[in-house]
Amino acid sequence: MTHDTPQSPAKPERYLTERVINALIREDVAGCQSESEIVESTLVPGSPAQPDTWLRWELTTGTAWVPVRPARFMQEWQWSGHPLIWQPAKSAENFSALDHYAQVLPRLASFDNDESQRLVATYLRECQIAESHHSLCREEQERWFSELRQQGLNFNDLPQWSERMLHFDRLAAFLDHPFYPSARAKSGFDGAALADYAPEFAPRFQLRWLAIPCSELTLQGELPQCWPSFSDVGLDCKQSEDHYLLPVHPHLWDTALDQLLSEAPIGVQVIRAPKPALWVRPTLSVRTVQIEAEPDVHLKVPLTIRTLGDRNIRTVKPSTLYDGHAIQQILEDIANNDQPLSEQFAVTDESSGLHVGDLTWLGCILRRFPAATDQQQVLPVASLLAEGPDGRCVAQLMADTYAGGDLRTWVRRYVAVTLSVHLRLWLKYGIALESNQQNSMLVHAPGQPPRLLFKDNDAPRLWPERLLQRTPSVAPTVDRLRDQRILVDNEIPLLQMFTTITLQLNLAVILEGLSARGLGQITDWYQLLRGELVNVLDQLDSEGIDTSPARGPLLHDRQLYTKYLLRAGSLESKSRTGAADINKFYGKLAPNFLRPDS
Repeated sequence: MTHDTPQSPAKPERYLTERVINALIREDVAGCQSESEIVESTLVPGSPAQPDTWLRWELTTGTAWVPVRPARFMQEWQWSGHPLIWQPAKSAENFSALDHYAQVLPRLASFDNDESQRLVATYLRECQIAESHHSLCREEQERWFSELRQQGLNFNDLPQWSERMLHFDRLAAFLDHPFYPSARAKSGFDGAALADYAPEFAPRFQLRWLAIPCSELTLQGELPQCWPSFSDVGLDCKQSEDHYLLPVHPHLWDTALDQLLSEAPIGVQVIRAPKPALWVRPTLSVRTVQIEAEPDVHLKVPLTIRTLGDRNIRTVKPSTLYDGHAIQQILEDIANNDQPLSEQFAVTDESSGLHVGDLTWLGCILRRFPAATDQQQVLPVASLLAEGPDGRCVAQLMADTYAGGDLRTWVRRYVAVTLSVHLRLWLKYGIALESNQQNSMLVHAPGQPPRLLFKDNDAPRLWPERLLQRTPSVAPTVDRLRDQRILVDNEIPLLQMFTTITLQLNLAVILEGLSARGLGQITDWYQLLRGELVNVLDQLDSEGIDTSPARGPLLHDRQLYTKYLLRAGSLESKSRTGAADINKFYGKLAPNFLRPDS
């Protein structure tokens, strides 16, 4: 699989078409990978000269002949770039060439299934948004990079660690998610909203505010010192006696808030503050913003946009406030009693927030970062492959700054700390974090090995039986978890989470990206990755920890689990996938790059 970025010279529609078709193959849509027949070009209608190998893919509406070439990462085949051949059902003589996502996607809809047609049509609109947003973001990236080059500025010229963190968030925002094809789309944002609120454009704006009766609102933890007063937002100070101020993202305020309030009983009780207050800047998460007055505090507020699928609406469930805090406490308790972990990772404080009953569009979560010095570097894993104005990627910049310019040494340190933390949490404590590239951060300090910093930890997989054998003191905290999908009773969900998030997304994607940039051979990078994984497993073995749940599946199985983001998030209904959580729907067809013979 290729890892194109917005810097790619390919036209947006060509870039997106390649990502869509490869995702269809990778996620085995309608059996594209597992049930299709491999045929030679002479058996394809019209006998095209190129390429040599095709997949004969049977759909309910006809047969798609997919031109492919061998792949080794995440899927056995990838699109060759030649047009697909489409042969309608019961029409042996008629066939046509398809070379655009808008031609391919409608063929996935079953004509006798209204839901299938609706889902495909919705996803087609998402692709069109992605194409538009791709162009707008690339233009902004070119403008920003030109400005930085003219001024001769780089990240080290920003004096505060919090400023540099936003800088790396912005760089990361120009990279698409490696696996979800239309990740560029922020459905619900038009071009103006993208410029006003998206991290690619680095805007600053003020939040809007609602006064909520104290009897209807729950305050958990503490609010920051910079929280506005009632007079700051244009309200009578006397109202503070029986109301709380709740922040609202200005995009939600301007678009959906009126309707949402009109449909909820609480609507007649809230007071709209006439003035905005509290300057903020968006982070990579879009709905999470950095507070300028207290930059070590981030605020997650609901948005009605959708990212990574039509079902992924960016609201804030009240349960995530409590579950995120509970997982934070469990991780802190573990680290306090496990020296290797205490030296290698930390978590953000997400104990504070506000919510109104169970409403997902009225509430917020406060995130406080651990104390850091301006000599430290805090950056998301999502930024490591992001290209800066000088053409180097962030991983190279980190290697230059913290490993004497030795990229291999820096990569080894990153791989080692990532595997050490996650394998230990999984195999010793029964915890697999959904610490994707956005939620997993690296903390660098001069003369010290890198550490991990985890945020947004409300959706892990946790096996209580294993955890409580090691740390029985956290039993009351486990009992407080509200989302029962977090709790599992066997090894498989932990293996799936580790494989698809830590191994594939946070490690293999980075190694593939470095190799694609000409920074090392992929076979050498995977040899390093396998060697570090074996080292960690051997260390755990020496401590009496059973590593067999990881050794066999990761080092010897021919195929690895894959997360099916497109199917669960957009193309298929929950009734069809059977997935309780659309972000945790898996198959097992990815070639295992850790096998010695891979």
